[in-house]
Amino acid sequence: MKKVRVVIVIALALVLFAGCKKQTQKDFTAELAKQNEMNAGKYSLVIDKMTYSNDDADARTRASMDMASKMVSGTKISGDYLKDTKKKLVAMDMTVAVLGQQIPVELVSNQKDHSIYVNANLATEINEILKVFSSDISIEAKDLEQLKGKYIHATEADLKKIISSKTDTAVTGNKVNSKLFSEYIDTLEPDSFEKKEDTIKRTFTKKDIQGFIKYAKENGNKDEKKSVKALEKNFDQLTKYEQTITLNTKKHTQKTTMTVAAKKDDTTVSVDLTMDNEAKESDKKVQLPKKANTVSMEKLEEIVGSAQKEESLISEEDFNDLLEVIRRGGGQFSQTEIDQIKRTYKPYLTDEQYKQLEEALDQAGQITA
Repeated sequence: MKKVRVVIVIALALVLFAGCKKQTQKDFTAELAKQNEMNAGKYSLVIDKMTYSNDDADARTRASMDMASKMVSGTKISGDYLKDTKKKLVAMDMTVAVLGQQIPVELVSNQKDHSIYVNANLATEINEILKVFSSDISIEAKDLEQLKGKYIHATEADLKKIISSKTDTAVTGNKVNSKLFSEYIDTLEPDSFEKKEDTIKRTFTKKDIQGFIKYAKENGNKDEKKSVKALEKNFDQLTKYEQTITLNTKKHTQKTTMTVAAKKDDTTVSVDLTMDNEAKESDKKVQLPKKANTVSMEKLEEIVGSAQKEESLISEEDFNDLLEVIRRGGGQFSQTEIDQIKRTYKPYLTDEQYKQLEEALDQAGQITA
């Protein structure tokens, strides 16, 4: 009888333990859903480490890969977000810390027509940073003044051109509903969820992604099935996937650490990421920029193209030396030589530089006369 009582106690303990694990799993999905329903928050993403490798590459290529890895590693993106689920709008303010530079970015995403609006100040910021790393950048701040106070409007078609994607999901974003993912999480093994005080943790692997693809193909709607089909198409390139999500049910925070590796041809790329998110409710509303304050991608290209046409193929220093030689030469130039100099240098000078050259040569011609 005593042995029977022990067996019953053990059985009850196992049932209660299993019940706790199941409840932990439900709490995990409930917290994910709750955070997703909140309309605002702050976030950060850090690329802890990125590596490129190719065993067959020569020494120079390997050195370039190593340099690129070091440049990207340590990049941090942080900021705030605000969303309107009904209107399918998301506004984000972020700071991109990369290569020792701080790049502010402000954008609004319209998920109805899959377009985005980006504060045009970004173009000026990027141009100034590029000039730090290269003296060949010819676009000056004054060339971009007409973008001040504007938002660059990139349509879905524009984004497809930029990304050169063959699939809609790469441009239009993830069409998999978070509800579907929560439903899939409920099918996972309860023992795989770990609860400690106010936090619940679970590690997802490549096997889980495979399981979700299968679940979505069987239970998702048309768009969701299309999204996971695109994901499945490139799944064989994924050599490693490990994502640990830790939720705090009291503070409504989410911490994710991720290691991903993919191989295409003979090149392997691996990335270690850390992401933090703190969700909250806000009374603020997302506003799309007024049409009068927007600039199309076509107009942006026109502005940049016009500025680039002003590019001089002769450095400012060399051009000043040329002017000095002409001025010192004075009356030594014949009219034929003056005309020849103009024809020779015109293709390589900006309009402003050519005007200065003409003035210097005209003065030299007057001395000759």
